Amino acid sequence: MTWSEIALICVSVVLVILIIAIIAINVIRRKDKHDGKRTDELEIIDGVRYTKDDVVVDESGKASVTLKKGDLMLERGKEYLVGENGDLLAGKYTVLTADENRESVNIRIGGLVRDYKHFSSIILTDGDKISPVSNNVVLR
Repeated sequence: MTWSEIALICVSVVLVILIIAIIAINVIRRKDKHDGKRTDELEIIDGVRYTKDDVVVDESGKASVTLKKGDLMLERGKEYLVGENGDLLAGKYTVLTADENRESVNIRIGGLVRDYKHFSSIILTDGDKISPVSNNVVLR
């Protein structure tokens, strides 16, 4: 065997090991991404489902909405005032679409309508007015 043949075999072995390692890492990441975030642990209190995790993922890996204690359901077309004497307190909220078949929702905040994706964050300040436009929204 010549040195070029030995080098070619070594490079081939290293490439095969590298490809196997990359595939294994991707499989582990996909598995870890959804572990502990299933809707297995839930309680039903007065007809409302409560979960213990902030992120709820169904068996297919899609995010679904399950109301938790402290969640606020905003009805489509109704306007809510943010502030001490308003309907909501000022602060940071996570937007959840109430319809699990929709990935985004249009919300009017301060007179401007914007498209918000499921699990995106918004910050509401005193005096803001918020109104879901396209369908109901859950703020967590």
